[in-house]
Amino acid sequence: MARKRKKKIRWNIGMIVFLGIFIYVIINIVSFFGKKKLTVYKVTKDKITTTFSFTGIALRDEELLEASQSGYITYYVEEGKRVRKSGTLYILDKDGKVQETFADQVQALRGKGEELDDEEVQKKVSEFQSIYNDNHFSDVYGLKYDLKNVILDLNEDSMKEIIDAVTKELGKNSFHTEISPASGPVSFYSDNFDKVKEEDIKKNDFDQGKYRMVSYNSSDQVKKGNVVCRVMKSENWELVVPLEKEQYDQLKGHDSVTVKFQMDQKKTSADLEVKKKGKDYFGYLTLDDYAVRYLDERYLDIDIILDSYEGFKIPESAIVKKKFYQVPVEFISKGNDGEEEGFSVRTTTDDGEIKVEQKDYNIYQKTDKYCYLDPEEVGENVLLQSMNSDKTYLVEKMKTLEGVYCTNHGYAQFKLVEKLAKKEDDCIVAEDTSYGISLYDFIVLDGSTIEENQIIY
Repeated sequence: MARKRKKKIRWNIGMIVFLGIFIYVIINIVSFFGKKKLTVYKVTKDKITTTFSFTGIALRDEELLEASQSGYITYYVEEGKRVRKSGTLYILDKDGKVQETFADQVQALRGKGEELDDEEVQKKVSEFQSIYNDNHFSDVYGLKYDLKNVILDLNEDSMKEIIDAVTKELGKNSFHTEISPASGPVSFYSDNFDKVKEEDIKKNDFDQGKYRMVSYNSSDQVKKGNVVCRVMKSENWELVVPLEKEQYDQLKGHDSVTVKFQMDQKKTSADLEVKKKGKDYFGYLTLDDYAVRYLDERYLDIDIILDSYEGFKIPESAIVKKKFYQVPVEFISKGNDGEEEGFSVRTTTDDGEIKVEQKDYNIYQKTDKYCYLDPEEVGENVLLQSMNSDKTYLVEKMKTLEGVYCTNHGYAQFKLVEKLAKKEDDCIVAEDTSYGISLYDFIVLDGSTIEENQIIY
């Protein structure tokens, strides 16, 4: 049986052309799916506000009063209220019996016509009802002490009359009366930051797990030397906040900022100073408002709001970097009309003759000291001649500037940008940058997907 012969493929010009086209298509398909996609972005105008969130430590201008003896304390001004200088703050007695005598005298005075502030009592009860929760029954004791302070809140003449009566009945040494050394709002607590100054604050002070505070109410037993009352002498107060290095760098150029309190969204302005202490960074905010509003708050959650920046909004991914020649501005020369800027290029011919020729290189950016030129336009080994002296300058030093690729004319054209602010994946750039972008320009969304001068379509 004869074996079958394999048919030989007969190549012709048509098959060769078809095979070439097929291979070309396959290569292009692989290339298309393998390379980054080119996407353009339309430049728009927008505004970015830079905000930092912190938990700050509040420090106030306070007079701290310490218990002169151990015993039981009775306050005769309501917490949070303002006391006048030399006004009665509280009394201390060793066994609590004097308090009963004081209470009897207060009741007797009420019977003579001293009016109780019913409106204030109703206010306290209404406030308590609005926040009461069965899971926090202990808050009832807070209401009890608040009402007791309201009831004991007498005018100074009445207070003097009661003290005189108790002194006459029990003797001068049976109790101690404390008067206020200054005028201002009062609060009754002691904590870790008694007598602490701003320069004493350390990084670990912001760990609220280590914070300890003791609140006092009438009838509480206190120990000699304990801080039992504080009088805020001034509306000026401070907030100390911890900073990261990046936040320190961004804030150190600002003398004042806007502060928003997260508790109730109130805003105010504050003077700002930032400092580095060892490896740590801190911000010191000086305020002259809302001190009474947050009288009992040691830790405050705040936002620091910097100035808003308005300009062109572009994606951060669009920004690319390009090197430019850095040339001292003293080598910029003026044309015959004294207005157009150019450069005097000095060359030496083969026979040693020196020639100076005027060149109108594009100045992409200019500062007080330097201007920046495109290396592709200038070329290499260019020597500039100063028109005001014999100085020469070899153009070779470079600096990197930021820009984007604009696609308006069908190819990737580099245009400078001046970044003003950044937020997440976007940034705001200046509107009036020389050789920069304009409103509604089309730019490459991802600058890494294209080369400068590359044809797009």
